Amino acid sequence: MTLSRSSVETVCFDLDDTLIEYRQDGDETLNTAFRRAGVGRFCSSDELWALASETPDADDDHQFLTYLFRAAAKRHGGPTESAETLARTYEAATDHTDVRFRPGAEAALDAARALGPVGLITNGGPEVQRQKLRALDLQSAFDTTVYAGAETPPKPAREPFDRALTDLNADPTETLYVGNSLHHDVAGAGGAGLQTAWYPREGDRGKRADTHTPDHTLESLSDLTRLLE
Repeated sequence: MTLSRSSVETVCFDLDDTLIEYRQDGDETLNTAFRRAGVGRFCSSDELWALASETPDADDDHQFLTYLFRAAAKRHGGPTESAETLARTYEAATDHTDVRFRPGAEAALDAARALGPVGLITNGGPEVQRQKLRALDLQSAFDTTVYAGAETPPKPAREPFDRALTDLNADPTETLYVGNSLHHDVAGAGGAGLQTAWYPREGDRGKRADTHTPDHTLESLSDLTRLLE
């Protein structure tokens, strides 16, 4: 699909690993979590987060991490009974203010704002996600922000997308959603009737969607800027 200014009137973004990323090295953070929990390391950061799409819906960030560590323990031979402790030590080892823009993110936001309303739909509680937004001065960058998993069921449920569309008075067929996860972002937004642009992390390129194929795949956020011109 070729996007054009005439087919998109509203743009919504995912936050983590789409617009921003942690400066902290993921494996160093994980090493700290394992050490503080007194548990031998049984997976890498990439192996841990590769299971994010396989975890049950969680009520909050801590429960999500508990599910994630439990899934990793089952997959890689770790102690499942340590999942809750690992979730706690991982949270303590993570600095949510130590974030940076992914390349091209600021220009992509400017291009989206020049086009029309802009929304943010992020899986994560307000307490954590607002730290990241404040760190990069993004508190006022969006016309609506939906904290999925706290205010609505988490993505890929359609409720957070519907909430954003209602807030923005936007037509789903004229709204583009940009995210890095095939499961949470592409399948979720596609299921709610939005157009989708997949901006994968380097290690995710080449993956195939189980249910929804993205309308567009971005090599960089600069591609989005050009598409919205």
